[in-house]
Amino acid sequence: MTSVHHHLRLATEADLLAMADVLNAASRQDPIYPYRFPDRHLYPSEFALLCRQKCSEYLASSTVVVCEMPSATQTGAMRVVAFAVWDTPASYHRVQARTGRLEPLPSQRPSSLGVPITIGHKDRMDAFKSACVEYKASFFDAKYKRGHVMLRILLCHPDYQRQGAGRALTEWGIQEARRLGLYTTVFASPMGLRLYTKLGFTEIGRFRVEVEGDEEHLEIPALVLSPTARMWEAGRKGSCGMVTGTAGAYNGASSTVCA
Repeated sequence: MTSVHHHLRLATEADLLAMADVLNAASRQDPIYPYRFPDRHLYPSEFALLCRQKCSEYLASSTVVVCEMPSATQTGAMRVVAFAVWDTPASYHRVQARTGRLEPLPSQRPSSLGVPITIGHKDRMDAFKSACVEYKASFFDAKYKRGHVMLRILLCHPDYQRQGAGRALTEWGIQEARRLGLYTTVFASPMGLRLYTKLGFTEIGRFRVEVEGDEEHLEIPALVLSPTARMWEAGRKGSCGMVTGTAGAYNGASSTVCA
């Protein structure tokens, strides 16, 4: 098995374009994006702007961790190939660009680039958003009164899949949840389900996203990992710094759906 070096760190505003590129590329393989944006391929420029806007919102409202790996095209260069968006009881914090520390946000309003997005299927987008809010409250918030660490979205560029980036990012969040003594939670996509179950997550239920009269729908599993669950692999360490690992089980572009 080939050794792969992953460098994990907290994201900054300087990572916005790289994150948007990962989101744009990975969305082609994740069923939640064609479901909500079936005509995105007809409007690539507008969809690219949407990706940038969403990543800007993630940076403003959540804890974002990026994974860098050696570039496949530039010798000696590192490239952001994947990122994870985590919501925690302290998700009103953001990354301070110069120090990498977390500081309280002056406002909870997500940032916006002011881009008018018109390419989405509005009914499906509304159904997706309302279902995620409803079932997050019932599956997780109501049960874990002290809070929980939720993996909101995890994306890996298709050129760097199956090299352990998704696993490394997930382990970062699991370690953070363990440090806080909280459960780790996630709404998984089909690509991420195998990874999460292999890491010890348990499925506690599912919900369906559908619009009346629409032939297409999404079925989304909800998974949790106890902070006291047995470690899945002895000796692995996760931190917001240099992480060395081996190619993992992550075999998809996106592994979460609460986007």
